[in-house]
Amino acid sequence: MTPRLTVVLPLKGRHLFTLRFLWHANKARLPYRFLIADGQVHPQLADLLDRSRQIFPEIDVEYVRYPDDVDFAHFFGKISDALGRVRTPYAMIADNDDFLATTGIERSMDFLDGHADYVCSGGGLAGFSVYSGLHDSNYGLFGRLNRYAYRYTIHDKSVDFGSFSAVERLRAGSRNWWSYYAVYRTSALATIWRESQEIDFSDLQLFEFYCAMRTLTLGKARSDGSTIGYLRQYGTSMQSSLKKDWAHHLLRSRFTSDFAILVDRISERAAAADGVERAPVAEMLRDICEEWLREFLRVYYGSLQSVKQAMRNHAPEIMNWLKRRRRYFVRQERARLFASLLADGASQPYVSTFGRELEMIEHVLAGAEFADFVQPYMCVFGNIAAPVRSGLVSVPNSEERRCA
Repeated sequence: MTPRLTVVLPLKGRHLFTLRFLWHANKARLPYRFLIADGQVHPQLADLLDRSRQIFPEIDVEYVRYPDDVDFAHFFGKISDALGRVRTPYAMIADNDDFLATTGIERSMDFLDGHADYVCSGGGLAGFSVYSGLHDSNYGLFGRLNRYAYRYTIHDKSVDFGSFSAVERLRAGSRNWWSYYAVYRTSALATIWRESQEIDFSDLQLFEFYCAMRTLTLGKARSDGSTIGYLRQYGTSMQSSLKKDWAHHLLRSRFTSDFAILVDRISERAAAADGVERAPVAEMLRDICEEWLREFLRVYYGSLQSVKQAMRNHAPEIMNWLKRRRRYFVRQERARLFASLLADGASQPYVSTFGRELEMIEHVLAGAEFADFVQPYMCVFGNIAAPVRSGLVSVPNSEERRCA
């Protein structure tokens, strides 16, 4: 059967998570094409991926090597080129430390099949974490489930931005983040990344704003609260590429000029789509971003953040415990996840199907089968599941040096 969807998987480090992602996809027999865009080629992993047909025979994998992601420009160029290779009608971006939920993704594609005025559709963005000890050297690669969240963040609310007006869609949805992991019409997603490459954002938060806003100027967008299409893992994101903090970055980046380009481009396209004046649209976008920036500065530079930073400096073991401790209400959280699905309109048959999908993910994380599969590669890849970073350059940890 010809796949309808291509999953673009950008790589930079976390090699063991790449194996976990593909192992799950193969075990679940996900009926999609996987285009792996590698921006930090590891020879042993490249050899495995070149032989993916033998190692992961149940999935369709294309592996493409790219120059190292030494800066944002290389990253944008890599994804833009990868999307140019997509031949399926639909495409989506995925991270290698996350999991896909088939039924939610299929429903998103079915919705797009029947609604030509929508450019993207997604199921809910759920969250999970893994407990494998306070000093887990594999950064949550496997272990028992330690957290279930119906939504990864409070901003991942399922909303239908279905207004006929591009300006109204922007007013309602410019600060949505779920659309980054939604299913897109391939042409729309390729447009967003091609333009991001042209702009060459120096700030990833503005880039994320551009993705969300540009989506809403291209058409309608919807997140279906009665399904879950994507599960994001807490605590495995690669550390910030900022050399110091955001204030240091602000004074050395093109933040203000990037922001001006974002407002100009989005307001121009929205005004043209609605046949209105551009200036009021641009001012609306500035107000939306101003609200975000005030919240950002309050969270990261307020008094509470000062206390957190002091604890990181003087009591790192306590901070490590707070982040990695075993949690004792996991069963209740799992039950609430299913109750939330039902409350948002999910049918009992769908909930049962998703339950089986979730059980498979739990088995990957806590069962012996994946652990046995990945064991021979643990030292090969130096346990660099979540590499330490300095600027944009990965720094080998002690375990990697010991295995070398």
